[in-house]
Amino acid sequence: MHDPALIQAAPHVAAGRYPQALALLRRALDKSPTNYALLDKTVELLCKTRQYDQANFLVERSAKLFPMDRKFMMLAGDVEMKREKFGAAAKYFWKAFEVDPTDIEPLRAGCIALYQDGRFEEAMGTARRLYQERPGDVKALALYSGFCDLSGDLGEMIRVLTLAIEKAPSDAAILSALLLPLTRMHGVDPKLVFRYHVRMGELVTQMVPVDNRPHANTPDPERPLRIGYCSQDFRNRSAGHFIEPIIANHDKSQFHVTLYHNVISEDELTIRLRKSAARYVDTSRVDDKMMVDLIRNDKIDILVDLSGHTGMGRIVPFVLKPAPIQYTYMGYPNTTGIPAIDFRIVDAFTDPPGSDHLATEKLVRMEGSFLCYTPPPHAGDCAPCPSIANGYVTFGSFNTHTKISNHVLEVWAGLLHKVPNSRLFLKSMALAMPATRERVWALLESFGVDRARVELQGETKGKSEHMQMYAKVDIALDPWPYNGTTTTVEAMYMGVPVVTIEGNSHVSRVGVSLLNNIGVPDLVAKSEEDYVRICAELAADQPRRVELRSGLRAMVTGSVLCDHAGFTRRLEAHFRQSWREWCEKKKANPAL
Repeated sequence: MHDPALIQAAPHVAAGRYPQALALLRRALDKSPTNYALLDKTVELLCKTRQYDQANFLVERSAKLFPMDRKFMMLAGDVEMKREKFGAAAKYFWKAFEVDPTDIEPLRAGCIALYQDGRFEEAMGTARRLYQERPGDVKALALYSGFCDLSGDLGEMIRVLTLAIEKAPSDAAILSALLLPLTRMHGVDPKLVFRYHVRMGELVTQMVPVDNRPHANTPDPERPLRIGYCSQDFRNRSAGHFIEPIIANHDKSQFHVTLYHNVISEDELTIRLRKSAARYVDTSRVDDKMMVDLIRNDKIDILVDLSGHTGMGRIVPFVLKPAPIQYTYMGYPNTTGIPAIDFRIVDAFTDPPGSDHLATEKLVRMEGSFLCYTPPPHAGDCAPCPSIANGYVTFGSFNTHTKISNHVLEVWAGLLHKVPNSRLFLKSMALAMPATRERVWALLESFGVDRARVELQGETKGKSEHMQMYAKVDIALDPWPYNGTTTTVEAMYMGVPVVTIEGNSHVSRVGVSLLNNIGVPDLVAKSEEDYVRICAELAADQPRRVELRSGLRAMVTGSVLCDHAGFTRRLEAHFRQSWREWCEKKKANPAL
């Protein structure tokens, strides 16, 4: 940051005084319209303040002056994405690829733009073709496997990733992409999944230089603590809604909260979280070393990872332990495998005593549930059981489609055979793709289910419309081995009973936790046969379903899941106790 305007604007940006910063940058940019560093920062701030048209004007001006400069094309595409003009964004990304065909980043961005524009098959076809043409390119692999995930093709996703990891067993990027799909695969031993995570922890640890600097945090066991939460989802996403009540209910006199957000896009939930926290930091343009230094300079006492090995998560800084105590919580359904992370927050239902060997962290079992839920304000009222008007029972699942394996569909097909005239309603983002819908229909037909009994729907536009879709479902089906979380609580909040199977790992026991904590343990099955039996008996018991339809919302809101203040006090007690223990260790060993 050597440009004088950038140096002058920096304090205003840090303090959130965006208009003042923009005034300085715009004056400098008018004099030097092709200064990329100035343009990049100006566009970033314009987008943060939702001045997308102005950002587009500035970028287009520079792009016209230098039509063969790839970075201006990419920036123009990024702005169009934020303006939700996805077709226009794709055109800019294709131009950038034409300028430099050796780098596939523009094609990756272009495929995402096509997907957002509703051109699903075109995006998938481009990703597949790129992977086939460049089988050794990790970016091409990541793009194709990501689209396999979006299209709900778990089998193909695992196939290409497993093949790649066999060829490059020490490639952390490939292994990271394999971890979540592996937990969704039917019949995989949790011990194998654990070993993959341990290996991931080893690879990530080897990637970064050792940082042996002692922590300068004052070892006073009772002083107010500085807590840092790191996430890609301080926005209108599932993880954001689960963390919001905790941030809002922290005792501000005892806990100074900083949010480290690794996504440029912000929304109304981000705004609410910023108001609840003492400090908010955008880390999307900060590298790992800078992030470590930032956390150390902020004197964070306890750092909490909310993303694990997912998407835009920032797990690498945790390897260098910028805070004396580190937790992982909620946003990733498994151990991180990172030795520098001390604790993992779970509960006795998801991780009963005896399961500690499946985590590298020490398990902290919260009383009741490990989750704290905020019901959506735009949910609307619970609708009557649709079977009353329809004359038949509808089973449904709104889970991410890669959680629904071929084996799960086979069991659900058996359920449809057991309950005459019943229907199946599946809704997910992947089902917007015609090829995915056809694949599901064909598979169910191979199990003897007429496609007329199966409704498949893509994602709805808004949260309110999504919640009202539960009006079409009598009984919600939890997939396994990777259970639903948000979908399970949402269904019950809308009066729809959920049936789950008790598994042998955290991901396969979240349903056990939710149903027990809400007060319907009889809907937890011990086996697949038991699962079908419970679903069939509930389908035949209309009075019970009517009773649940009218009572489940109150059961959710009256449960420990919605005890926001109580949950936060219990979490703070764990934080305080771990801090006291660290203070004792620090006094004995100042090098910590």
